[in-house]
Amino acid sequence: MKNIPDFFDNYHLPDGLYECTIEEIEQRFLFSEKRIYLWGLFKNLINRLIGLGLKPKALLIDGSFVTGREEPGDVDFAALIPPPVIEEALKTLDEHDKHAIFLFMSPENQTAIRSLFGTHLLLADTEDSLNHWVDFFRTGGANGKLRDRDPERDPDWVIVPQSKGILKVYLDGGDI
Repeated sequence: MKNIPDFFDNYHLPDGLYECTIEEIEQRFLFSEKRIYLWGLFKNLINRLIGLGLKPKALLIDGSFVTGREEPGDVDFAALIPPPVIEEALKTLDEHDKHAIFLFMSPENQTAIRSLFGTHLLLADTEDSLNHWVDFFRTGGANGKLRDRDPERDPDWVIVPQSKGILKVYLDGGDI
């Protein structure tokens, strides 16, 4: 079954939310060395979260990584990690790992996380807050406008759509 549709304009996914697996993303979007490198960093981050007991219930994958851009800047994603998952992890870990949890959960550390893991990590604590990120990713959020074409990284022919598609992954099993 093909859960990730073809680009409607040779560059963007059609508007919508598409459930898929990590393997499907890898088959579809690892078509350059830069993408392979960024995806490896992303997976390292997810596996570190899992190792800390913070396994996300679901992930939204967005940004230039799910476009036809040859060299995306990073992997934008939102992770659904409910508060009880965080509370349970904090009960079972040593002080070092507890500090790691606070580092990942703090919005002030997002620049450092992007530098270390090549990702923009956005957190959701409920399905409703995850749905907020769905809207933001698909349509540009409150301003209702997606980011303009990057003249340095996007081909001249790219036209930014009104809305676009994003990917949703439910994590089953262990590490990714």
